[in-house]
Amino acid sequence: MTSGVAFLFPGQGSYVPGVFAGLGADAGRVATLVAEIDAAVEEFRLKPVRPLLFSPDAPALAELLESDHERLDVAILATSIALAELLESRHGMSPDHVAGHSLGEFGALAVAGVFTPGDAARAVCERHATLRKAPPPTGGMLAVKADAARAGELIAAARAGTSAVSALNSPSQTVISGAEADLVKVQQLAREEGIRTSRLHVPGPFHVPQLADASALYATTMRTIRISAPRERFFYSHGLGRFLTAQDDVVDLMVNDMTRPVRFHDSVRALNAEGVTTYVECGALDVLTRIVSGSLPRAVTLAPLREATTTPDLSARLRPAGTPAVNGVAAPAGPAPAAEVDPEVLAGVRAVCAEVLEYPLEVITDDADFQADLGVDSLAMTELQAHALQRFGLKETLQDADTGTYGTVSGLAAYITGLLSEGTGSVSGRR
Repeated sequence: MTSGVAFLFPGQGSYVPGVFAGLGADAGRVATLVAEIDAAVEEFRLKPVRPLLFSPDAPALAELLESDHERLDVAILATSIALAELLESRHGMSPDHVAGHSLGEFGALAVAGVFTPGDAARAVCERHATLRKAPPPTGGMLAVKADAARAGELIAAARAGTSAVSALNSPSQTVISGAEADLVKVQQLAREEGIRTSRLHVPGPFHVPQLADASALYATTMRTIRISAPRERFFYSHGLGRFLTAQDDVVDLMVNDMTRPVRFHDSVRALNAEGVTTYVECGALDVLTRIVSGSLPRAVTLAPLREATTTPDLSARLRPAGTPAVNGVAAPAGPAPAAEVDPEVLAGVRAVCAEVLEYPLEVITDDADFQADLGVDSLAMTELQAHALQRFGLKETLQDADTGTYGTVSGLAAYITGLLSEGTGSVSGRR
């Protein structure tokens, strides 16, 4: 087997406001692709997604989930397709395979040649249209730090009849979808048993049998979308358990995926067996590459946009000097090294996080990601930041603080360490 590269396309929640605001030299290239997507979604009377991607003042995730989650999904799709195109055409990084997680499958199918970017957006909008006509019960999704069997036991023990396992991400991470009351029962039981959980930033439950009516409607509307044959041995389908071929019915695949769980871990294992050693996240965050790292410790994982909001010119950042090569070209850089952190500050920040989020202290690891690992939305992040700053005598700096400058526990500790080093506050006596 030879070394291979897989592009991974994340699903709902993988959004950063103004993720392409610092794109610099490649802004025009990406804007052209986003314009094609905006032209398509105009047919569904949606506002353009370009402002969500290019404006640093774009609405946060929580706001879009509350008021405009359909446009949010299209923005996530546009981010993924644009990054994949940019990496391939501008930086010479061509994937050997692609795979998607939930909503991310639309982006992966576009890169595989099944959809044009515009038609991928139409397919997403048609799915939303069917969900409006046949809505699921009010609820959501809950990530559980356990395997699928243990997650199933929690559902049974909680007598959560509307809930079901909806994603098998890794041997230690499973997602449960269901009605709100049932998810509350499952989460409470998990806490009592010392099992870590995190609510996901999604507008409702997905990949469960309760979406059968919606999927039946989708089977009809999807037939109006133009579909082309995929590249051979390129798009790995978790639902089929193999690579998509020209003989497969893409509509049936997408319809069935609405009611069956996402088997992402199976996709990772299959790609690994194909010789893939490098996994690139085509999204705004690093949700999928974190999962891959936990499953395949020796894999190379790259998330080019993870730190995009703090980089003046993303184009320059994608190919810095001295980075390892992939397929003979420079690979995207990982996150910039964290600033030196005062150990007492880090301990204090971990304590604040445990108190505010009501998690056991051992769950608050130094590298825990606030959004992906701890389920912290923008409102909770503001509250958490305020408590942390107050603990170190920095309450007066809250108005000027920016929650977008750090994504992890150690990142927040580094930020506070920097403020303290400037003489703004004091560590002593504030443990």
